[in-house]
Amino acid sequence: MKQPLVHLLNISINLFKNSSDNFSFKKFLLTQKFLPESISIFSDISLDIYKGEILGIVGSNGIGKTTLLSAIAGILPIASGIRQVRGKCLPLLGLGNVFHGDLDIQRNIVLWETCFKSNFVINNDFVDDVIKKAGLNISQTTVMRALSSGMKSRLAFELAMRDTSDILLLDEVFSVGDAHFREQSTIRIKEKLKTLGCAVIVSHDQQVLEDNCTKIIRIKDHMTIEVC
Repeated sequence: MKQPLVHLLNISINLFKNSSDNFSFKKFLLTQKFLPESISIFSDISLDIYKGEILGIVGSNGIGKTTLLSAIAGILPIASGIRQVRGKCLPLLGLGNVFHGDLDIQRNIVLWETCFKSNFVINNDFVDDVIKKAGLNISQTTVMRALSSGMKSRLAFELAMRDTSDILLLDEVFSVGDAHFREQSTIRIKEKLKTLGCAVIVSHDQQVLEDNCTKIIRIKDHMTIEVC
């Protein structure tokens, strides 16, 4: 029997309310609640993604698309249900978010390797090639905070395309950077998708999903996922 690379069975995900971020001892005395209030993002949701599939996810803002990717990647814990992922995930939930502003380019590439276990052989030649292929006119010792958000996106994208993960999770990656970067990144991602076990793409651009995905689903509410 064919096994899915990503198997979510009756999973539920709860997150704390934003208004509870400043939970204090005073609130505990007033409410007699030891923990902040939580809300249900997903309840009893099931999803299978098989080898060779490129799944597109659509839905309104705040419906939980990024939350679902985070659960697949294991970044967010599930409250109940079964989560099985066969293979290594690379979650691109915002290009460049893993970088540290006070570290230089080379050290940030080491940080990327530490976070994602990308099997890079990091030396001066590797770092120079990454910078060159990203189209950046900077040195290895340039501090990350000196880069614009677009430059960080280019650097992160170049590292992502060199990664050897089995499962690629993309959250609005096609919408970052200038027009030239978006055009080039679309071409490279299409090539990358051919070498993966499977991929999941979140995008508000319906054309992007139709051009790249083998199946598209819509998150309607915290209990309902439907195939488009």
